[in-house]
Amino acid sequence: MKIGLLHPRSGIAGIWAPAMDAAAILGAGEINAAGGILGERVELVVADCGFDPEDALAAVDTLVDVEGCGVIIGGHPSNLRDSVSQRLAGKVPYIYTPQYEGIACGPSTIAIGSTDHELMAPSLQWLKDVKGADRIFFVGNDYIWPRLAFRTTQTLLARQGGHIVGHAFLPNRAGQDFDILQVIARSGAQVVVQALVGQCAIDFNRAFAVAGLDERMLRFGLIIDETVMCAIGADASINLFTAAHYFAGHPTRSNDSFLERYHDAFGEWAPPVSAASVSFYEGLHVLAGLAGAIGSRSGPDLARHLGGRLSRPAVRTLLDDKPVGRSPSIYLGQADGVRLEVIATFTT
Repeated sequence: MKIGLLHPRSGIAGIWAPAMDAAAILGAGEINAAGGILGERVELVVADCGFDPEDALAAVDTLVDVEGCGVIIGGHPSNLRDSVSQRLAGKVPYIYTPQYEGIACGPSTIAIGSTDHELMAPSLQWLKDVKGADRIFFVGNDYIWPRLAFRTTQTLLARQGGHIVGHAFLPNRAGQDFDILQVIARSGAQVVVQALVGQCAIDFNRAFAVAGLDERMLRFGLIIDETVMCAIGADASINLFTAAHYFAGHPTRSNDSFLERYHDAFGEWAPPVSAASVSFYEGLHVLAGLAGAIGSRSGPDLARHLGGRLSRPAVRTLLDDKPVGRSPSIYLGQADGVRLEVIATFTT
């Protein structure tokens, strides 16, 4: 059974590709060791979707029409999701794994990742209550996810009593000058909330520290994970916070077991595990569980099943023994060098 893995292998989001590949290989190996999906072995086929919808659709067509993939697992930015979903509708199931906006997805599609609202609501409240920080400057890339994350931030601050003192949307490319840092420095912000992708987050946070703002303001970054932290570096990580359903350094029985298998397979210096790669791994196990539930591994059968608008909580019941699991907690992490240490835990 061929499964297409659709994620960026280049551009600003390409930084996650090595760990996502490794996690997917581990997941496929586990499924095959257990007898495959309804008796058929899993074979992974990888395609680079880039950051442009036309490139993503070309990659999807290659996976489905040329390679013969009967399932697509997507681990890419959300500006590609609707185009991919419409292309696959009714033909091939589409499992979308990253953190996302929490909005309804298209036909034959299920999203299994965490949502901005569930991560940001307790985190912003914590920053206000514990750090006394309620003046926010928001900075994000310029596409659907950061723009909806900004709306979520506005909604939460209106409810919690915080204030937006400024915002900016930056081009979706690396190597920027970040003149916006001068505006942020004058804004009176206590926290800079970020919805920046991959290399953009790395470049921004490095520049933020060079400008000396890391000693003056807190930072809260969505999708700042272990992979991104390794590239930001210890010298630029002061007063940097993030939130996720998963941190590699947070011990649980299921996570300890997962990490042992991961490093047994790929060695001590394997690509750093993060929420992005773990969710990709879980996407494969969701597929195996869905096929078992309906008694079919047929792409159209699975697509019709997803067309019934399965809920994310219902699908996550298939992940009881996996690193994030059925009902994930929300962890607030703080950078300690290049590590992320859990400093608070919230229930969903």
